[in-house]
Amino acid sequence: MIGLQILPDVAAVLSILLMGACGVQLFVRLVRVTRGREPLAVQSQQAATRREILMAMGAAVLSRLVIYLIAYAMYRASGGMGSFGASFRSLWEHWDTRHYVGIAQEGYTSVGDERLRLVFFPLYPLLMRGFSVLTGGDVFAAGTLISLLCSAGCAGLLYELACMHAGKRAARLAVAYFLLSPLSVFLCCVYTEPLFICLTLAAIVLLRRGHPWWAALCGMLSALTRMPGVIVAGLFMVALFGKLGEKRLRARDVLSCLGQVLIVFSGLFLYWGINWAVTGDPMMYMTYQRENWYQMPGTFWQTTNTTLSYFLSTMGDGDWIYTWGFQALCIFYVYGLLAFGQRKLPFDLAAYSFVYVAVVLAPTWLLSGPRYLYALAPLPLLQARMHEGRRAVHALALTLSCVLLLIWIYGYAIAIEVL
Repeated sequence: MIGLQILPDVAAVLSILLMGACGVQLFVRLVRVTRGREPLAVQSQQAATRREILMAMGAAVLSRLVIYLIAYAMYRASGGMGSFGASFRSLWEHWDTRHYVGIAQEGYTSVGDERLRLVFFPLYPLLMRGFSVLTGGDVFAAGTLISLLCSAGCAGLLYELACMHAGKRAARLAVAYFLLSPLSVFLCCVYTEPLFICLTLAAIVLLRRGHPWWAALCGMLSALTRMPGVIVAGLFMVALFGKLGEKRLRARDVLSCLGQVLIVFSGLFLYWGINWAVTGDPMMYMTYQRENWYQMPGTFWQTTNTTLSYFLSTMGDGDWIYTWGFQALCIFYVYGLLAFGQRKLPFDLAAYSFVYVAVVLAPTWLLSGPRYLYALAPLPLLQARMHEGRRAVHALALTLSCVLLLIWIYGYAIAIEVL
């Protein structure tokens, strides 16, 4: 028992060591970038064709339709009698989905339990309301349509990005890891992950194509979808460091960077404005998070400690594996990838990933860590580039992902345990 009691502290220390190792390597790389000894992004000569991008997008939509069918089969096997259409909403409208549907239908308010919806960022429910004209006023169906479209966009953009840096084989692997991840179940749901990932990837790809202002606009929309969207601003700062290393930094570049960063952060500023307009307090969402979700600013190592503590104390309970066990697994999986594989990513994406992980794992009493980590846009590219040339390793990893995906389909649609 004494050994088990110290596991959370050991896990916290290990998280610091792994993230620290990644941070030190990134600092060394940053010095090399500013001195012109390492390019920001080494790009391959392979360019994704329109046909290949469309195939990746088609694979995303087809795989989501298969997941819907699998969930329905599980529903019937567990005793459900409704048709596919009649049962669809009951299978896929859980947890945060109900809040987004409520915001799309009624907007924000400062009274009653509905006031807590203010913690959810506005772009996704706003789009749901807009798309509802295509679904006969059904905002849930509109949200599902948005998620499917954004999932397709994610796959196409991810394929293009991976082709730029690692070639077409790695691009196919990256899309496979993205679509077969157990957390890809949230690409099927009325959740912000598909929109957030799509906008983040769009910002990255547009920046690669030489369109920084359009990239900044996508970053702003990403920040209007979820708080971590502001981290996209770091990509423009890193690009500025790259020009310093190339000895072609001009005052105009600095001003442009500041403007692009400001555009990205304006998404967050707009959200603060909504908070102020609804409640008179631009930071009211933080009060609601603290009072109702017990979340306050913390650190990634505190979250690691808490996750292991709850994993041990809830052993055998209903949420033992789905909530705490899988969160612990995902946290250390990503820590390990960053510590031992960050050099597989271009410097700007590696730095973005480090900051993103440190930020999204910082809130206290975190429950949805795996979902937040899945939204790390460069993650599938990193997975595809690990163990390069070892097809058996990738085959085993993707097979395991498929098995876990089946478990997570059941966990979300039937057991309603996956958050």
